[in-house]
Amino acid sequence: MTAFTRPWLETPDALVEKGSFHYGTFRQPFRRINPLDADVFPRLIRNMRLKEWQHFALVNDDIYISLALFNAKLLALAQVCVYDRRRGEPLFYERKVLPGAMKLPSELWDDRASYRGRGFVVEIHNHLNEGAHHISFSIAATKTLPAVKGQFTCFEPLEKNEPMIVCLPLGKGRALYSHKCIATAKGTLRVGDEEVSFAPGDAYGLVDIHKGYYPYVMKWYWATAGGYRDDGTLLGFNLTNNQVRDQRAYNENGLWVDGKLHLLPPVRFEGVSTKVSETWQINDEEGRVSLTFQPEVFRFVDVQALVLRSRYRGPYGTFSGWIKDDEGRTHEIEQFFGMCEDFYLRV
Repeated sequence: MTAFTRPWLETPDALVEKGSFHYGTFRQPFRRINPLDADVFPRLIRNMRLKEWQHFALVNDDIYISLALFNAKLLALAQVCVYDRRRGEPLFYERKVLPGAMKLPSELWDDRASYRGRGFVVEIHNHLNEGAHHISFSIAATKTLPAVKGQFTCFEPLEKNEPMIVCLPLGKGRALYSHKCIATAKGTLRVGDEEVSFAPGDAYGLVDIHKGYYPYVMKWYWATAGGYRDDGTLLGFNLTNNQVRDQRAYNENGLWVDGKLHLLPPVRFEGVSTKVSETWQINDEEGRVSLTFQPEVFRFVDVQALVLRSRYRGPYGTFSGWIKDDEGRTHEIEQFFGMCEDFYLRV
């Protein structure tokens, strides 16, 4: 087998030009993220077939916050999950809403994603022209869950951080767009009467912004985590096995070392289970990725609504093993706190 290579391309002004996607891995963010201009479906149904979301993980040694605005067009979901390892139970807040109630932007330089409902507000200000994403949420208490509130900043200065920006083929002119990075973060979380601070040097954020014309059935495995080494270097990774065509040429796999991105080969997920007693394995075929994932707790979401069927398995836990960068250096992954996904959606 030939050694893995995936070229980095200069970024065009727009994701879609003359009706076609620009495929590849790109060096800088797109100024215009315009999948609705692709000649892939009749224009009247193009927006209905586009799946899009913004997801942020906000993490310190004790707490993993997973926050998402997800619009599948027949249904939209606003979600905030707070997993406190000290207590061992996730607090999961979700609001199912009409698609028109959620805003997702077409550029990241200075625009907002948001959902504002009674007792449930999520605001994301993508501010790449200032090198940051500002995230806030406020959710009222329920009969079973305490009130939760957060205010965070993920720092993504493009002169120091190399995001992974991809447009990947899904077949028949369809594609997915993704912008991912690991970033230092700061902020404050309040759960009930308890307040927790997230400080740079301890906390980090994982940015996951996505738009795609997926098949009628969507499915993937995903793993992500980060952590600080003793010298203060922030490491993080994103690993996915999904429906992308020709994953040797096109994938979303990468390792960040102090902001620098190293592109990785395709990976496979083995031992996937819904039991905390069973360990997942994530490896590639070229000896650059060797990880185990030990779940601590699972988050399950199952939705059945007319033609929509969703099955989500999202464990939080720890990764151990190693990943090799582009120069062949081995980076030890020692009990990095993160999450995986086993995702299925038919819509």
